[in-house]
Amino acid sequence: MQKFKEILNGRDGYKFSVSFWIPEGSPRGIVQILHGMVEYIDRYDEFASFLATNGFVVAGDDHRGHGLTAGEENLGKVPEGHTYFDTIDDAFVLTEYLKNKFPELPIFLFGHSYGSFLAQGYIEKHSKDIKGCVLCGSAKMDTPDVKMGKAVANLQFKLYGKDKPANLIRKLSFGGYDKPFKKEKRANAWLNRDVDACEKYNNDKFCNYTMSIGFYKYFFDGLSKIYEKENLESISKDLPVFIISGDNDPVGNMGKLVRELYDMYVGLNMKNIDIKLYNKSRHEILNELNKEEVYQDVLDWIENILNPQVDLQDDLSIDDEE
Repeated sequence: MQKFKEILNGRDGYKFSVSFWIPEGSPRGIVQILHGMVEYIDRYDEFASFLATNGFVVAGDDHRGHGLTAGEENLGKVPEGHTYFDTIDDAFVLTEYLKNKFPELPIFLFGHSYGSFLAQGYIEKHSKDIKGCVLCGSAKMDTPDVKMGKAVANLQFKLYGKDKPANLIRKLSFGGYDKPFKKEKRANAWLNRDVDACEKYNNDKFCNYTMSIGFYKYFFDGLSKIYEKENLESISKDLPVFIISGDNDPVGNMGKLVRELYDMYVGLNMKNIDIKLYNKSRHEILNELNKEEVYQDVLDWIENILNPQVDLQDDLSIDDEE
């Protein structure tokens, strides 16, 4: 397997960093990863290496305001423009790059957390350009909290500009996520049950910082648009989507908003929507105690799309409410 990085130019000329994992031999497909908020693509090295070992090219960018794209001095800060939709455009620039490099290979999109919300917007524009989409740690995020966050971000943007850290918004959102796990008395316990994985995140200089007011302004604006009927109906009815989450993930309201996302896509008459909620797992299921199970489920789902043989609904299910 080969691993390397390249710099690509967005449609507006903004440069962003991309990591690649290239398997030995002839690849069978491509998985493009959209990482989460306040992290970076190389945190997915173990998962990407697993996919590459199984014959898939893997690629993903550091989003605007993140990782090597931002640089250590500018973490959380974003350029001018609509960050949410510009980041989706960056993702499609990478998709086109991959299509040019590997024109015969099908492309699957994998988005985690913030990356899954980018992926929800991506498939409204480019569903015919990919073979399938995995939404990990996601939700149907058209809640009152989003509307409140949008109002706060817009007000703060007028008062302080775009670059100031959005400490209040972070407290209102991420602060609430840790409440169900406060007895554990550890930072970011909501991410997963693996204490070492959480500590690694907490001590990573490219993680655990605060995004800017400008970032949140456009993130909340993007969320307010992607659930509009016209945009949802633009998704190809033939696009397979696999929704995966921990049933103890506060981002998905412990499964409730994940089920609502599933129901939304089914209600659009999309033909191939699967869901699996992992028992007792939290937000970062790729770093959870049962991560090997998650890796294998994603691989099996992709391979079943490429070579339909079994009914995955025998294995993939919506856990019953307790």
